[in-house]
Amino acid sequence: MENKAVEKPRTFWPTSFESGLMEKFFNAPLDEFFGLGKIMNVPAVNVNETDKEFKLTIGAPGLDKKDFKVDAFDDMLTISAEKEKEEKEEKSGRYNRREYNYTSWSRSFTLPENCDPGKINAEYKNGELKIVIPKREVKEPKRVKSISIN
Repeated sequence: MENKAVEKPRTFWPTSFESGLMEKFFNAPLDEFFGLGKIMNVPAVNVNETDKEFKLTIGAPGLDKKDFKVDAFDDMLTISAEKEKEEKEEKSGRYNRREYNYTSWSRSFTLPENCDPGKINAEYKNGELKIVIPKREVKEPKRVKSISIN
């Protein structure tokens, strides 16, 4: 008895399963198909409020202190970073996949009325940028007392 392998019929147009498109779709990062690069590259921010201050913590590993710029203008706090691209690669071989992204990003926050922008302090340590925004006492407007007329 002779054994023959069953041949798959060939079609003119390859299916998405034959060409590996489905495998590529499910194994590739979302950025490759949906253009979410700018959204995904913006670091997350934690904001904590105490009685005396606001604390912002931004996770931004791989950057140096010199890569950040923090500006307070009027009632707006803007935090931005840009990593300088290194021209020479020290590693041998080639990358099969490279997901580290050293582009620039920027985040802006409206400062509350009770903060003191002149005393904002920032520190970058262990991959986290910590910004402390002290609160100041806000003078309450004088309350109007209605006086009845006799």
